[in-house]
Amino acid sequence: MNPTVRPFALTIGAGAAAALLFAVPFAFGVGAIAPLTLTGVPLMVAGLGIGVLAAAGAGLAGIALLAAIVAALTLGLEPLILFTLFFVLPVIFAVQMLRRRRTNSLGYIEWEPPLAVMAWLLAAALAGMTVFAVMVMRGETDLAFLTGKFLQPVLTGMMPELGFHRTQELVSLVTPVFPGGMTAAWLLVLAIGVAGALAILRHQGALDRPVPRMEELRTPWWVPAAFALAVVLAYTGDANVSYLGRNAAIALLVPMILVGAGSFHAIARRTPITFVILAVFYGFMVVFPPLCAVVALIGVADQTFDLRRRTGLVRTGQEV
Repeated sequence: MNPTVRPFALTIGAGAAAALLFAVPFAFGVGAIAPLTLTGVPLMVAGLGIGVLAAAGAGLAGIALLAAIVAALTLGLEPLILFTLFFVLPVIFAVQMLRRRRTNSLGYIEWEPPLAVMAWLLAAALAGMTVFAVMVMRGETDLAFLTGKFLQPVLTGMMPELGFHRTQELVSLVTPVFPGGMTAAWLLVLAIGVAGALAILRHQGALDRPVPRMEELRTPWWVPAAFALAVVLAYTGDANVSYLGRNAAIALLVPMILVGAGSFHAIARRTPITFVILAVFYGFMVVFPPLCAVVALIGVADQTFDLRRRTGLVRTGQEV
């Protein structure tokens, strides 16, 4: 392929792949949602492999193809809005940040850490959540009630086979954690996109930045502080404040779990059975999901007191 045409072809192809992955559950139902979790991978590959303009171009190509799919399936504008807000715009921002580099006072090149980028996206989500909550509370409306009223028709339309009573049970189960759970899921999907793109580009030899190591993952200082504040609000505030605190804490779990996992990676790297320890660790995480909260607390302690550096598990928390 002509070298001047190749970037354009890859950009268009990445956008098309992202749109098709995103459209699968809309075409085949919620049971086929797994491909959607990979939507960010081709967009990230285009952006990190070629540049920010390629990420934007892939996003526009994806929007165009998705618009055709939406029209063919006679869907509303919701899929296009969701694709743009939750994938295209965050990926463009993430690519722009992840491609930034600077030279420190010692002459070493430093790259933007992935969790710092996640923190910015999380901050935007939490700010939106908080502004909306304040507006609702000023109107003396219950946040949980409003969320339930929103979920009822959405879940009924997505899973009509459940029937009224089972849908009501599902709404009651999901309502208390819906905003935080959706934010956490979104962050995890974006993390999958970054990790997948880095792995693909590294394998192809097309990556111009180092791949971050798990044991060096750290968040900005405000993330563990916000997590602690959210937990306090969840247990001490009134109904609406408690609801907001609980869901903010759930969203903040994601970066703190990654930091906690980084602590286990740092420990495992010091042993001759690294992969066995990591396999057991992630196996327990899958079998007993509540352990994620314990790992997040370990991440808070590690981040707050800089335990990995103090104990010599890693030399620095910088990505260089």
